[in-house]
Amino acid sequence: MSSALHTIQTRFTRFLRNPIARPIPTDLPAKRIQIYQDLVFRNLENLLSGTFPVVKNITEPQSWETLVCGFIRDYRATTPHFPLLPQEFLGYLQDLSKNDDLIFDRYPFIWELAHYEWVELDVQIAETPELPQITAATKADNALELNSTAHILAYEWPVHQIGPGFIPTQRPGAPTFLAAFQNAAADCEFMSLTPLAALLLENIERHRTCSLADHVALLAQQHDALSQQSLFDDAVNLVDRMRRRGLVLCPRGQANSSEKRS
Repeated sequence: MSSALHTIQTRFTRFLRNPIARPIPTDLPAKRIQIYQDLVFRNLENLLSGTFPVVKNITEPQSWETLVCGFIRDYRATTPHFPLLPQEFLGYLQDLSKNDDLIFDRYPFIWELAHYEWVELDVQIAETPELPQITAATKADNALELNSTAHILAYEWPVHQIGPGFIPTQRPGAPTFLAAFQNAAADCEFMSLTPLAALLLENIERHRTCSLADHVALLAQQHDALSQQSLFDDAVNLVDRMRRRGLVLCPRGQANSSEKRS
């Protein structure tokens, strides 16, 4: 690449990133530059609006535009894939939180809300898992594993309730636990979790070859206030319910028919 071409490209891209502070390159037609500037902003704004509709709807239009422009101007994304830019936007918001940006004064939950919305995209674009039909209750010796698309989520804010009609101003005393996963219809499904259910799912994720009995024994160590029999009954009910939803699976041949849902 010639030095002249590199200089033109550098001035051009710097202007596209920051048209307010950077001068319009004099060696390029102003009308054409304006077209590119509009395309960069509108394409990225459309992508982020589709991924983070609640974040956009609860923020003032000027605040949302400032976020998008700041992302274009200040953040150096590492992915070459346009559909993966929403995940980079999470990194941008995280950087803003470290710098005590004013938007976190008004919307202290904005990163968690954005992450919650991004999870839906991540689940939807994941490879569709094979979910077996449930033909029998879970037994103590059945090994357990998570749906490969699952996210086990813990937030300080009730992100699943936030919207234009509900914008919390004080952090709740208890965290919010959720699971997101791709169901048999290849749709993203969210499930609210109790603390016990969230801990069980985290244990299943970490210990993929353990049986239900192993998980009950582990829960008994983590919850010494509850009897192991009570934990076993609760765990069986939880696992059976989550297996019916497709969130928890038994490896092929463990407890179910190998027949797949159509």
